[in-house]
Amino acid sequence: MIIAGIVAEYNPFHNGHSYQLEALRKQIHPDAVVVVMSGNFLQRGEPAIVSKWTRTQMALEAGVDLVVELPYVFAVGKADVFARGAVSILDRLGVNRLFFSSECGRIEPFFNSLSLIGHHKADYEAKLTESMAKGISYPNAHAAAYRFIAQNCEKELVDLSLPNNSLGFHYIKALHQLGSKMKPITIKRLQAEHNDQTFDNDAAIASASSIRLHLMSGEQTDSICNKLPGHVAEALVAAKTKIGYAGWERFFPFLKYQLLSSNAARLAQIYEMEEGIEHRLLECIRTASTFDAFIAAVKTKRYTWARLQRLAVHILTDTLKEEAKPLALSSDPGSTRLLGMNGKGQAYLADIRKSAAITVISKIRNHRSLLLNIDLKTAQVYDYLINTDHKPMRYTETSHPPIRYDETNRRLLNE
Repeated sequence: MIIAGIVAEYNPFHNGHSYQLEALRKQIHPDAVVVVMSGNFLQRGEPAIVSKWTRTQMALEAGVDLVVELPYVFAVGKADVFARGAVSILDRLGVNRLFFSSECGRIEPFFNSLSLIGHHKADYEAKLTESMAKGISYPNAHAAAYRFIAQNCEKELVDLSLPNNSLGFHYIKALHQLGSKMKPITIKRLQAEHNDQTFDNDAAIASASSIRLHLMSGEQTDSICNKLPGHVAEALVAAKTKIGYAGWERFFPFLKYQLLSSNAARLAQIYEMEEGIEHRLLECIRTASTFDAFIAAVKTKRYTWARLQRLAVHILTDTLKEEAKPLALSSDPGSTRLLGMNGKGQAYLADIRKSAAITVISKIRNHRSLLLNIDLKTAQVYDYLINTDHKPMRYTETSHPPIRYDETNRRLLNE
């Protein structure tokens, strides 16, 4: 069997993701497509614009067969932590093809770059340490070290300054570290770049970043319908009408309360709080009136915007070093939560349940672990903050069942 795996956030699902699924099916004709998807908080330290359940529904209606959750400690982690957690879950679910988009579009340069770093590890690490000692952020220090060892390389290398290339490289690195037999396949990302803030009105593909900015600015969904599958546009309209979109400006008052009611000693215990940055956070929060203004005030060349946003998520959710760090460093997630499936996905899950090297959780009440406890706590924070007007909720985080989708009749089975 050919089982294809995708790592995704779908924040939100858009035409670029549809193109990826179409290309996957044309190239390798998979028996099933499995997606490991971030929950309600994302890798760049942002609240998802709509919940993981809405985004799971979007994925299933677009043709994904099985959606499982990337636990919080991996989902809101540095690129290597994010990639290792996601690849490990897919590998343990029996996935044998890892499919991702990149600016490069060819897989060989990724292997060349991994080999180059492996063969020049001492020089690479020395340059990395030297750059970071100058106060340069890890991503920029990594890029400088990579450029240094690549100067005289004759093989084609991947440009790691581009975001999808960089994340793809971490997938390849994770495959190597885990000894996985998954075969990686990449396709070239079309039109929009990963972090584009604007889009061409006539283009069918736009970045998720530009789509979110458009939606959060109050613009109508109708104006970007050409960039979204129809079912996604409908789901976004419904979410906006029911509870609105989630974003940092909406969550900022609660972050500010967390900081103003804390102290440096307490903040030092927060996951990824390093080098005394807690003092700068406490100083800048007093006068900040918006989230963007706060991050801009805290930011230095050593701390990237994404790193500070991730730190803000950990503060908001009170995620501590002592609980999260050992889990994030682990190569064995232990479990993943089942978010949704269609008939094909359900059949595949039934087929591999006994052989899978990971527990797939469908009923929360039957399971408890430190990893799952963190997931539940952070999800409940998100759910509360998007329901602060106390609108009745059909499900709590612990009672929400996996979404089931009938792909033949194109309808949800547990509406």
